[in-house]
Amino acid sequence: MFRHIPVLTGEILESFGGLEKSATIVDGTLGKGGHSKILLENGFQIIGIDRDKEAISEAKKNLKGLGDIKFIHGNFSELGQILQKMDIREVDGILLDLGVSTHQLEKDGRGFGFTGRLDMRMNREEELTAKKVVNEYPEEKLAVVLYEYGERVHARQIARTIVRYRKKREIETCGQLLKLIKYSMPEGYRKTRKHHWATPTFRALRIEVNKDYEHLEKFLEIFPGFLKKGGILSVITFHSLEESIVRKRLRLLKQKEVIKLITKRGIKATKKETSVNPKAKHAKLWVAEKKHDPAL
Repeated sequence: MFRHIPVLTGEILESFGGLEKSATIVDGTLGKGGHSKILLENGFQIIGIDRDKEAISEAKKNLKGLGDIKFIHGNFSELGQILQKMDIREVDGILLDLGVSTHQLEKDGRGFGFTGRLDMRMNREEELTAKKVVNEYPEEKLAVVLYEYGERVHARQIARTIVRYRKKREIETCGQLLKLIKYSMPEGYRKTRKHHWATPTFRALRIEVNKDYEHLEKFLEIFPGFLKKGGILSVITFHSLEESIVRKRLRLLKQKEVIKLITKRGIKATKKETSVNPKAKHAKLWVAEKKHDPAL
């Protein structure tokens, strides 16, 4: 059974509706296979990519017997190398869901939530962990990470508190970090937040550990070269930072007539969906159609 509910499934299916049912779609953020399940059930062939081996193992169980899918451990920013190894030049569609799965948030050993050890690696084979970031980054560098990717208002104070604390004791758990963030913020500020007051800091560390935006920027530069003419790119964003990166890049490609931008403002989930799946409230779907190859 799926515990993680994929968002905007109807809209995703519609975005690929103009493709032939035997078309090949790259699911660059396979996760437990929620979106791929829908696509496989509608006759598409899938290349499922994920940097989390645990997610791939779960997807293999959830998608068993559903159709033609190949599982790849890797990063969507490595699309060129992945397709080359498969002797594939171009694909018909590409899907990215930039959210963190419920499975990852709930696993204490991963450190994506507020409990367990500080890890936050999507790919457990990578060396950089959240523990290394909070214990080894210089105060100024840590403050910049927290400011650019997370809590802009209190980033410097949080960084200062972390550095002072780690001089006495190593920060090993999410619980320790949670207390330090709480200490760095006025009570009145915490109580006025719509979401948990520590979420921006944890998100910032996750983005830094996994180099999320570096991979996203790289992918957005290369994807037109691996998408067939008339092929579809569908990207789901969840907050303003990644939305800005996707929107700006797609608009630039539109100006260069590389793509046709199907969604100018992003498609939001319906009230019906958000009532069942609150996570969908912050999701936006961006869809583009490949027109021409980028000029060399």
